[in-house]
Amino acid sequence: MKKSKERDGTLGAAYPDVRNKLTESLSSARPADISHRNEVTRKRLIRTALSGAIRYTAMLACFLVFLGAAGYIASYAMQYVEKREQDAYFSKYENGQIRSLGADPALKAGTAVGNSELGNSSLPVGSVEINTGTEYNEYFEKKRAMILGMQRNYPDVWGWIDVPGTSINYIIMQSNDNSEYLYKNYDKTETRYGSIFADYRNSRNIMENRNTILYGHNMNTASIMFAPLLDFAIDEEAFRNQTINVITPDGVYTYELFSVYDTKSTYNYIQTSFGSDADFINFVERCKNKSIFKKDIEITADSRILTLSTCTVRHDGMRWAFHGILIGISR
Repeated sequence: MKKSKERDGTLGAAYPDVRNKLTESLSSARPADISHRNEVTRKRLIRTALSGAIRYTAMLACFLVFLGAAGYIASYAMQYVEKREQDAYFSKYENGQIRSLGADPALKAGTAVGNSELGNSSLPVGSVEINTGTEYNEYFEKKRAMILGMQRNYPDVWGWIDVPGTSINYIIMQSNDNSEYLYKNYDKTETRYGSIFADYRNSRNIMENRNTILYGHNMNTASIMFAPLLDFAIDEEAFRNQTINVITPDGVYTYELFSVYDTKSTYNYIQTSFGSDADFINFVERCKNKSIFKKDIEITADSRILTLSTCTVRHDGMRWAFHGILIGISR
């Protein structure tokens, strides 16, 4: 204690000016000065807190963007790999390897399929171009080989869809309901992409269907499943010039796109049976009038239409509908 006092005395003696100025400062301090200092301190603390919050928010936003980008890339990669695997599988049939499964001789390259081998499908009258000559139709024969070959292993194979100018080139499945292939591949393995599948109410003989209905997912990646169809809802020129090929063992059925619109899923655009010819014609007229882009087509009781159905992504209760009218058959 004695030494401490001595030191204090020494410091006070050594620095009298500092001690005096400190004493004067404290004695002359006004409440307003103290309040000002407190306000400055408070604002400094607020600025520091806000700055920290902004930095944290920016870092969190960057992290979320990174996660989103990584998820999108991973999803795209998965879709790409799965599509490549499917293409590789289908190419086995297209390249003639289907013969190893014991397929009939008509599947061999260079062999034309005559009308007598195609069943007795009733043909429509009117403006449908029918090409059923005996000349070898390579496009049809390759698709037919794939369909018949796959049906040996997968009886639910219904046909094939090919939309020229897009990546839509898929096998079509069909079961006894409209949910079996919603999230399953052609071999019934689980996949979030599902399969393109025909309505269970449709016949395998297309000419028996006034409205042939095919379903497919609208994936976020623009090249997968039915996602490319959305181009026809925003590009009028593409809409007006687009055709769609549906292939079955009976032939290639070519449709001209005539209507595209989004609608509530409760709207019965997937109607398959009609009480009369007039009911069918009125149904097609309603589909035509709902279209975003208008196209004048002739509709008769003998017309056959195709409906492609997919989700809108933005709302579970909405669907995109794409309608085509049959304009040609080739075999």
